[in-house]
Amino acid sequence: MLLPHSGCAYEYSPVDFCDAQHRAQIDQAILTQVPNFNRHYILAQLDERKEYFQRSIVLIDSRDGTVYPLPIDAFSGPLVGKEGARTYGTVETSAESDTFCVNGALLVYRAFEEGRFCFGFDGVRFTGHTTQYMQ
Repeated sequence: MLLPHSGCAYEYSPVDFCDAQHRAQIDQAILTQVPNFNRHYILAQLDERKEYFQRSIVLIDSRDGTVYPLPIDAFSGPLVGKEGARTYGTVETSAESDTFCVNGALLVYRAFEEGRFCFGFDGVRFTGHTTQYMQ
């Protein structure tokens, strides 16, 4: 990750990508999905808090199974007043593209940011839109 992390989570993030729930979802993605980003990466959406329509995102290198979590806690659809999101956010990606975009609300370090956010990946770290966990 090359960002402050424990190996399984970004510093101050409540999301632990090494826990049983996340490992099971990652293993399922490896078994059932084909590369859908930058030729050999599987961009997988993992369920976080379904009641709030929140998911996290990881890139999985299909060649060796290495997992790279996007430096966010979760993303959802647009926020609707105090009620929060009513839908899941969307992700635009392509197997031939070197960028992907997340549409909706990003939750990072207890703060939401809404819009369309595009990211790249250079094989080591995420590029493009900068989140609090990347600073």
